[in-house]
Amino acid sequence: MNVTPKRIKIVFLITKSTLGGAQQYVSDLMSNLPQDRFESVIVVGGNGPLIDILKNEGFHVYTLPTLKRDISFFNEIRTFFTLISILRTEKPDILHINSSKAGVIGSVAGRLTRVPRIIFTVHGWAFNEDRSALQKRVFKTLHFITILLTHVTIVVSNGTKAQMNWPFVQKKMRVVHLGRTVINIKQKEEARGILEMRVQDSASRLMDYHEDFWIGTIAELHPIKRLNRAIDAVATLVTEIPKLRFIIVHDGQLRAQLEQQVRDLHLEHHVFFTGTIENAARLLPAFDLFVLPSKSEAFAYVLIEAGQAHVPVVATHVGGIPDVITNNKTGLLVPPDDTEALTDALRTMITNDELRHTLADAHYENSKLFTVEKMIDETIAVYQS
Repeated sequence: MNVTPKRIKIVFLITKSTLGGAQQYVSDLMSNLPQDRFESVIVVGGNGPLIDILKNEGFHVYTLPTLKRDISFFNEIRTFFTLISILRTEKPDILHINSSKAGVIGSVAGRLTRVPRIIFTVHGWAFNEDRSALQKRVFKTLHFITILLTHVTIVVSNGTKAQMNWPFVQKKMRVVHLGRTVINIKQKEEARGILEMRVQDSASRLMDYHEDFWIGTIAELHPIKRLNRAIDAVATLVTEIPKLRFIIVHDGQLRAQLEQQVRDLHLEHHVFFTGTIENAARLLPAFDLFVLPSKSEAFAYVLIEAGQAHVPVVATHVGGIPDVITNNKTGLLVPPDDTEALTDALRTMITNDELRHTLADAHYENSKLFTVEKMIDETIAVYQS
């Protein structure tokens, strides 16, 4: 008589239910883990699109209204005790925690409920954000404690691992690169047409510049992305290259501020905001060049996506970006917060067709190394180690 082996139950925990990189990671794991071997449940804050996506795939979803990115003592207490109750009900074999806030609460709750294996995936250290020295120290301490409380901490890049340089934790961290496969990538003309329909301001329509040179980015309009630096670079370059256009895909807290910067620099005919677009990566071929000027990046899915779309890249030499882009081989890297260096790199790419195409070809080949299948296999190895 054949006995079906008991499936390994995993409870995933993540703070936000938006569709950022961490949420894409959790969704990819839950959707691609072998269903005959693993049973997945998620506990998530907010009421964003991730919830509907996972419910539609048949996963059990617990939503916690009190689990939010902003810190509130009473919310954290309620979240903690609710999570304790869920873990006692579900009795998971593995608790897989994602994001900084969830890391602290989840690791303690997991230990108290004696979850056999607690995994924490780092999608970026909070101490890399623009904070005071004291705040950075506090967040680094909290991350340090989280790593100590978990059995294994997954970091998504070698750069991210190196940044947690305190004692006793390096051996508890394992690098598992993210994987990504962009489905239904559009051809250049169709991709440009879709973006043009998103920007039809009567004063400046993107469709009027269909044949021009397009630089693009897909990034949350957040201070850490330093999109203001890219806009400043474009302000310099348009004096030399009048047919240069910069398209910013996504939305965020800095939209009004960045739009004001564009007006102040008289770039209304050169910089365009599309807002958030679902599955925006399929539109990457619209761009002649991709730019990511971030101050900090744990890994950046979007760089793999740009490679799969055969789009050359200029990015900053921070965090996990060098795990994906090798300077002068698969793209150009510049120091963070260096507008002059960013401007020079963009100028080089725009004016040197041969270099741009050579780097795009190399990046396309390199992007094939970062597959979802490889990420799943390496994550299962962490679960079972």
